[in-house]
Amino acid sequence: MRKAKRISSRITAACMAFFMLSAAVLPVSAEGTATSAATAETPQADEASETTEPTDAAETPEADSVEKRVEFVDVENSYAKNAITRLAEMQLISGQGDNHFYPQNPIRRQDVAVLISKVVGLQPLADREAVFADVPQESAYAPYVYALAQLEVLRGRDDQTMGAADPLTRQEMAVILGRLMKEIGVVPAIGTPAIAYEDEDEIASYAREAVRQVTNQKWMQGANGRFNPTGLVTRAEAAVIAERLLDVRYAQADTGEFAVNTSELRVMAGESESLKVTRPTGEALPFTPIFAFDRPELGKVLGDGTFVAGPAPGRGNVTVTVGYRTLTIPVEITEAPPAKEAEEETKAESTTAEPVTNEESADADQDVAPDEAAADEPQASEDSQATEESEEPAQEETASEPGQDADQTDAQEEEIVAGEEEWVNFGPESFTSVATIGPADPFFRQVEMQYPGPVGGLTAISEEWTGYNRQFGRKVTVVLPETKALGQVNLTFQQRKTSGITLPKWMEVEVSQDGKAWSYAGKAFHDVSPANEQMVMRTLAISLPEIEARYVRVTFPVDVFVFARQLEVWGKGTGQANSIVLLPHPNPTQTIQTESARRPVENMLLAYTGMHGDLGTWRTEDFLPMVGYLTQDGYMRDQMFDTVLFLPYQTMPATRESWTDYLDDLFRKNRQLDALNSAMREYNRLRGTLYTTPTKENVVLAIPYPAASQTNFGTLPDSSTPLSFSPAGIGEEKAFENRKLAVEWYFQELMKRWEKAEFSYLRLEGIYWFHELVEDSAPKERELIRSTAAMVHAKGLRYYWIPYYGAPGLEEWRSLSFDYAFLQPSYYSDRQIPLDRWEGFMDAVQKYGLQIEIEGDNKMYRDPTFYQLYYNQLAMTHKLGLDTNTIHAYYYGSKTFLEAFKSTDPALRAIYDDTYKWMRGRFGEIDYTVQELFPQP
Repeated sequence: MRKAKRISSRITAACMAFFMLSAAVLPVSAEGTATSAATAETPQADEASETTEPTDAAETPEADSVEKRVEFVDVENSYAKNAITRLAEMQLISGQGDNHFYPQNPIRRQDVAVLISKVVGLQPLADREAVFADVPQESAYAPYVYALAQLEVLRGRDDQTMGAADPLTRQEMAVILGRLMKEIGVVPAIGTPAIAYEDEDEIASYAREAVRQVTNQKWMQGANGRFNPTGLVTRAEAAVIAERLLDVRYAQADTGEFAVNTSELRVMAGESESLKVTRPTGEALPFTPIFAFDRPELGKVLGDGTFVAGPAPGRGNVTVTVGYRTLTIPVEITEAPPAKEAEEETKAESTTAEPVTNEESADADQDVAPDEAAADEPQASEDSQATEESEEPAQEETASEPGQDADQTDAQEEEIVAGEEEWVNFGPESFTSVATIGPADPFFRQVEMQYPGPVGGLTAISEEWTGYNRQFGRKVTVVLPETKALGQVNLTFQQRKTSGITLPKWMEVEVSQDGKAWSYAGKAFHDVSPANEQMVMRTLAISLPEIEARYVRVTFPVDVFVFARQLEVWGKGTGQANSIVLLPHPNPTQTIQTESARRPVENMLLAYTGMHGDLGTWRTEDFLPMVGYLTQDGYMRDQMFDTVLFLPYQTMPATRESWTDYLDDLFRKNRQLDALNSAMREYNRLRGTLYTTPTKENVVLAIPYPAASQTNFGTLPDSSTPLSFSPAGIGEEKAFENRKLAVEWYFQELMKRWEKAEFSYLRLEGIYWFHELVEDSAPKERELIRSTAAMVHAKGLRYYWIPYYGAPGLEEWRSLSFDYAFLQPSYYSDRQIPLDRWEGFMDAVQKYGLQIEIEGDNKMYRDPTFYQLYYNQLAMTHKLGLDTNTIHAYYYGSKTFLEAFKSTDPALRAIYDDTYKWMRGRFGEIDYTVQELFPQP
């Protein structure tokens, strides 16, 4: 039994004895992106004298690691310009001095090693002895070369060298990439006919299969029908290949599926269980799994997925991250049996639960009040390499020097945990800086100054809390005195709902060796509801698979107030990481949305779902021509509908069962919201913005209407009494309360599912009030609308409404707390509508400050008069200037507009094309057809 000594009062020594049983070592089959020590390439003409190798001289990381515009004077006319610039801005490659890149120079083998390692996310690996004679252990290239060698991607030459300074042939590069494919879990391209090169006979026998593989993957392609196998790889060619590989890694991180051997974990106190992460298709995991736990006072999850329970029972959650995708596993620690029983059980064979493929993480809601002593209550053979510079990064906005509270001086024991390897909390001796997400606000910063935290900053060993007020979130960067083998990052948060303090929804960790190029190292969730009014503490602990790093960055969102303390960075006091670790680059799509980054709604498509079979089922291929304007020859020219409003059909019953079924359908895999997310991913791919500046689609979600005629909605969780919305028999006040309870339950369930889904290319913009009029006969209708608005606005969302023409209450939309109201023209009715409807509609729009809805349905494809009616809307609104500088909603029934896109009839296809022109203010007609009466079906 190892002894554990910790200064923090929240973890008992008995529990810590189990925690540090072993260091985490992950299987070789995982992968990710390397973001580590900066390496510089040197001009080929004078390798010895001008080489600038990676250094560790940086003091503080660059402010928020914003990509800097890089310009090389000699790449303007190069086919590789975009690839070179992109990689250089990501700190994955650099020039050779004087703003020159020398794209046509051959690239050295050691430079290729660094470049490939960084692009695929292979973390640098220090070795205790040299692997190759010409790459000495002290060389800055060694960590990258050694990591690739341990992965068996580099094998060197017979004389125990790798030819570090030699150039690389194209067939040698193909062999390296071919080996790499298997190790990073790339599925070979299938169904692609083999490409025959004219010089195929010149390809060495050992390289032919690799050339075929990289050709099929489109990583390397010949020119003029030739592969040129013995030609030297130039720096420009290396950059293009590296960019293609980078995009593959982004795609793997974004879409890679994985499974865990159990959907929930039950562990007896003092025992351990292993979580096994696999890929359903059987290939190697594309990235190393990262494990996190939200209750380290109850147990610890090691870097290899072993969960070690402490001595006390309780509940928590393990978060598993592979790439950018996460899965939450509920954990229950049960009481250990009495001593006598325990002795008998140790003699018996241990058994484990039957493995279960985990497709969907279970939801838990266990909130445990913290220890009373928690705190003061705050108020309110072929090789590779890349090049990099080792410039010292700029300091971030707010910095605190290493240190700790004055009354904690004798606690400079560094929180050492004894064992075979000495584990140390490096936080107190590190430099710490804090930056807001987005622009800092002077007023909120002034508010924060009331809760500055301990003298030594967030990493000080102190029970004092540091307060953070709004400004979207924080990035806390910790700079260690030197590179260390890191194993865990912890940060403690508090929730006091009555004081306006809530836990952040999640915490993320990134690591780096140089403070410039970063790797994404996982995410931690908890199950505490923001509505919980108990005082709750959670320590989010992310276990790392022994990563060599000097810089650690912790990110968390801040809605109103977040209080945090004791940021701990644990690692080996001595020794080095010795396991292969692959991590992705930070996710370019997963950013905390700031108001300045919030894309405005301009064109909102109504998408009905949940009923009517295929008509109410949206797939990726249905959404793609809606979110983007696709020309008839298949070119993705521009964005079309920037927002999608998901809403149920009017006939959906007002019952809990129906509302739940609608939610299940809304979040169904490969349909509805998930299909829209996939469509936006494809839109960004076609537009070339997938991994640079991806566009996110705005989403508005509907709140079903609790109709006052419903006498049996069903029961809510933790209740056995069915809700009635009708005042008959229960009175108006009780009916209102029941309606409000149902709406609140639905909204909370909707938010929980949305947050759990983590759509990479969607952004929740607002909530839609489903009923199209103010129902005066319904119990306290206006109060219900306003209470829903307060709930929506508390989440930072906008509130939408689309009343029909002449609807009761439409003139009150502002006083009802809606942010936007669109007026339905209601042209498509079963009765004759006089011509002066146009004027009446426009008068109402202007008088009440309403936005407009464009209407169409399948009648316009069958009846020329309805076809003309649709065009009349476009012509009139264009004439009045309402097609630009305003917000529009679009009603097309059930997927009707999709028919126009698919049609081969030029007149019907024109509906799709002309609507896009109208959106951009380029519609040509300004006069509409005059008729005595609008057409009837």
